[in-house]
Amino acid sequence: MNGREPDHNGCAGDESGRRRFMQGCGAVAAVAAAGMDVSTVAANADGMAALLEGMPNNWGRWGADDELGALNLLDETQAARGLQAATCGGMSSVETFTLQVPMTGEVVFVDEDETPTTETGDPAFPGRTPARRGNVEDERSYREGTADAYPGGMKSSDDRALTDFFMHGTTHLDSLGHAWYGDQIYNGFDALETAAAKSFDRPLEGRIDGEVTEISETRGHARADISPAADAGISGRGVLLDVGRHQGGPGNRLPLGTGITLEDLLATADEQGVAIRERDILLVRTGAIPRVRDPNATWDPTNEPGLEFSEALVRWLHEFDIPMIGADNLAVEKVTQEIDGREFTIPLHGALLRNLGCYLNEILWLDELAESCAADGTYEFLFTGAPLHVERATAAPINPLVLKGCEGASGSG
Repeated sequence: MNGREPDHNGCAGDESGRRRFMQGCGAVAAVAAAGMDVSTVAANADGMAALLEGMPNNWGRWGADDELGALNLLDETQAARGLQAATCGGMSSVETFTLQVPMTGEVVFVDEDETPTTETGDPAFPGRTPARRGNVEDERSYREGTADAYPGGMKSSDDRALTDFFMHGTTHLDSLGHAWYGDQIYNGFDALETAAAKSFDRPLEGRIDGEVTEISETRGHARADISPAADAGISGRGVLLDVGRHQGGPGNRLPLGTGITLEDLLATADEQGVAIRERDILLVRTGAIPRVRDPNATWDPTNEPGLEFSEALVRWLHEFDIPMIGADNLAVEKVTQEIDGREFTIPLHGALLRNLGCYLNEILWLDELAESCAADGTYEFLFTGAPLHVERATAAPINPLVLKGCEGASGSG
């Protein structure tokens, strides 16, 4: 399948349950889980530059100061294509799906001896725990006299986050400056722009390394943060590629360690009868996030199924001007990969975020959408969403909304 053909018209466990849990977070945990020591990481420090030498990038394509990247490709025409897909069964036959997982919840805990447990947790990368919130005002406050009703007698409740809140700890969109190699991020900006200091006139109480302190200065992205994507929003024709269902397995889940190739994506599209067009938003279902919540399944965050790096895949994504790829796993791609005998961690983050300005939408919940698509053979839809506008952030939570046209649709998905 070449993806340029016209769209098809019409809408047609195991007993142990043990999970690998690492202390720390982010790349440190990924490296530890992969069994890579510091010397191995150092030896591979220049690997990405060599791996991607001569491959395409979009630096300067939308101007030297651009920080929006491939979302520049989503214009009114792409939004209209999404609307057309959503209404292919008529205005009265539209299903709605939200693709987020909760921002708060349980977590895979470690006991006092730091022994991994078998509890089922929410799908935050180990070390990036889900947030927990608490009320600061409610009916109890009024009855205990710590809050007063408003003039006229109205009352209200209010709350706040009580624990650390990680931008990457729930369904989120990565900023273009989130991952890089060498000393430059997307569009050639200096990598030190990821650590720009900002001072605030009024300090606020917070915690750093568990210690309560006054926060009067923070470091963050002066370039390529999440705010351009938050301001622009995302809307266009989305296509689900249900590789988990296409390649089979219990629960339509891909086995741990499965790498998804370009050939797998195209074969899935062919089997589904959907054509991939230029500037489409791609959603890849692996079945990984439901595995996190299955107490009888093994969860290995750095070995979850995901996209597998290849030059052919990167060049195809560039040729088709794909602005965003989302997946129901922790990194869209496999976290650790072996390429030409060398170990790499998140290599597609470098090829896509840094070089192409192609966004990655991680930790999606795709199961209900996938069931609907399989039931009526419709794998195209309107995809919309906007990450929260968090100033200078490396990512932000997002709740994507899919509107899918289906003949005979009767309600919300």
